[in-house]
Amino acid sequence: MQIMRVEEPRKLANVLLSVNVGWSHEPVGMRGISHFLEHSVFLGSGEHPEPDMDVGKYGVMLNGETQADRTIFFFSSLPEDAEDVLGILLSLVYHPLFPPEKVEEEKESKIIPAVVKESDFYPWELAYEWARNLIFGWDFRFSMGTKEELENMNIECLQEWHKRYYHSENSLLLVSQEVEIGSSPIPQGGLKPEPQRISYSQREMVVERGIENAEIVYAFPLKNYDLRAHLLSVIWGNYPTSLFWHEFHRKAYMVESRVEWHNSQGGFFFYVGANTKNAGEIRKMFNSFIEKMKISKEDLEIAKRILTLELLERERSPYGMEYLLNIDPKMRYGGFEELLNEFRNIEVNEIRDYASGIFDLEEIRVVIVR
Repeated sequence: MQIMRVEEPRKLANVLLSVNVGWSHEPVGMRGISHFLEHSVFLGSGEHPEPDMDVGKYGVMLNGETQADRTIFFFSSLPEDAEDVLGILLSLVYHPLFPPEKVEEEKESKIIPAVVKESDFYPWELAYEWARNLIFGWDFRFSMGTKEELENMNIECLQEWHKRYYHSENSLLLVSQEVEIGSSPIPQGGLKPEPQRISYSQREMVVERGIENAEIVYAFPLKNYDLRAHLLSVIWGNYPTSLFWHEFHRKAYMVESRVEWHNSQGGFFFYVGANTKNAGEIRKMFNSFIEKMKISKEDLEIAKRILTLELLERERSPYGMEYLLNIDPKMRYGGFEELLNEFRNIEVNEIRDYASGIFDLEEIRVVIVR
């Protein structure tokens, strides 16, 4: 297992365990199993049949989250309790008991009710989700499975999925201090998951929701991970000094740019919450903005300050390690200080070259919800 210590200026121990399999890896017939398994491991192991009571003695709650390309388990504790709580977490994650009655109750009360419906999303969220579909080749509507597929899943399905992907070579442990893993054996070997790709024929789509304005997301695929993308998203971003905000704020009640990485693939997203349904006018402005974009040295220096503040704020957050994984999925830079040093060393010509290479209007994806 890859173990990385992340320095944090806090008097708490923060621990995050990532098992690198998520809902984007699930084939038809098994959709929803990652979320189902995430919940099921918390139902107890042979050593810890009542885990809530065991960690509760330390004042701790264990948490989990199913993401597109990983399932994460995390907690915060007093530093002197971290090794004991981590031992409990590792026992649950790698040696779950799958008690039949509890598993069935969890499926009926927590898993099936969590199945995604498009009506659950605000229009701007829906625009983002469909843009991600077009970029990453998945379908967010099946991220938590389907009722029919979940009803057919049993403990044997959970055990088989767990055996395939819950092992040392497919895991990453982030800790904020020196901790020992202890005696709980972690399975070796197993498989690495492959994403289940959907090939969408369209690159532009309109979703009718009967709203008075237009929620628009423009997206560009990113083939290779590059830290410069995050700095560029701040240069464009939703700040009074940002170029994208300056260009569109009179036509929109909200603008934003963001970068995401999933399954070794990336996407650069521009969001415009337009004050009009005239998406054609906004599109012309956007294309012109991309074609004429200019980045000055001052733009870069301001963005570095903004990103430095953001990183320092996130570093002090209980969710700082999850943020680290989002910005640096393979943990190439090791932590916040290393990231800050990398950002500080980026020159304006490097940002200009990168921007000119990734914003190809022939490759753009567009989603409009109106």
